[in-house]
Amino acid sequence: MTAARAVVVALLLAAGFTWGVLYILGTQFSAGDLYPEYSSLRSDPKGCKLLFDTLSRIPGISVGRNYAPLEYLNEKPGAVLLLGLTVGAADRDFIQQTQELAHRGNRVVAAMAFEDNEQPADHSPLEEVWHIRLAVDPKPGNAHPLSFARADGWEIRERDGPKILSIERAFGTGRVLLFAESAAFGNESLISGGRLGKISEALGPVMRVTFDEAHFGIAESGSVVALIRRFRLTGLVFGLAIVLALALWKNTSVFPPRGATHDPQRYTGRTSSEGLMALLQRHVRPKDLVQTCWEEWLKSNRREVSPERAALASTIAASASSNPIGAMHEIQAGLRAKGKL
Repeated sequence: MTAARAVVVALLLAAGFTWGVLYILGTQFSAGDLYPEYSSLRSDPKGCKLLFDTLSRIPGISVGRNYAPLEYLNEKPGAVLLLGLTVGAADRDFIQQTQELAHRGNRVVAAMAFEDNEQPADHSPLEEVWHIRLAVDPKPGNAHPLSFARADGWEIRERDGPKILSIERAFGTGRVLLFAESAAFGNESLISGGRLGKISEALGPVMRVTFDEAHFGIAESGSVVALIRRFRLTGLVFGLAIVLALALWKNTSVFPPRGATHDPQRYTGRTSSEGLMALLQRHVRPKDLVQTCWEEWLKSNRREVSPERAALASTIAASASSNPIGAMHEIQAGLRAKGKL
């Protein structure tokens, strides 16, 4: 294998590998498999992207995502969704930030998510501050493994027998709604349509809905990969990679490849004077040489020669067929003797 062919094969392999990586990343990010459960960026049954897209299509409702800490969320009053909260995430900072959002007129909807082998701690911040006690029932086949066993000072909105599933309380001009489960907001539940009424009641009559992604640990970054993913420039990057590969190929190999040709014969030993003499001998007859030279010279110097001298030189040139060299000297001497050329 020649060096040029080896370079071409290496570039094709590199381009194929790049395309494969970009395709896999594009597929994973489009499906949202890399995002946590109940993230609005995830489109599989465990995500909430369907709810985000559905609300975005409703006229008059503005929908967005928040990637900054809750204390920096200064949007206009609306509904703020915090989905997929773990028991450990409901600490004192979370409670304080949630109350501040509600005091600013927001409707904060926080939904818990049960994790295996997770048990609520005794005297948790939820119980100490909000007087809410969680109950865990992890039996196989249990429809509601996580619920509220106690909610003093809260309005009960939904229950299943003795299990309290959602509660609500006013804080300032806003309200906080707590759900023991996040499944009602998931893509799978939304397709079935069984909990649409509960979701509509939870959001209330708001004109703006914000899905918080910061509590999942998802934050916007200024990296190139983040910008490519955000503006869907994966195809452009792949195209640039192809152009780069072709540019390297062009500079390292000959396209099309040279055929097997014999080296042309090279002639050496001729000078420019010899070439000029050969050209003159081929195209100018010896008897016309002086006349031709005189006419060519006269084209550029006609203004420098009087009509009388020009006529005399023309006569000498016309009769110089037998002795061209002598005729040339005679014309030159005659013009110089007359003074100005």
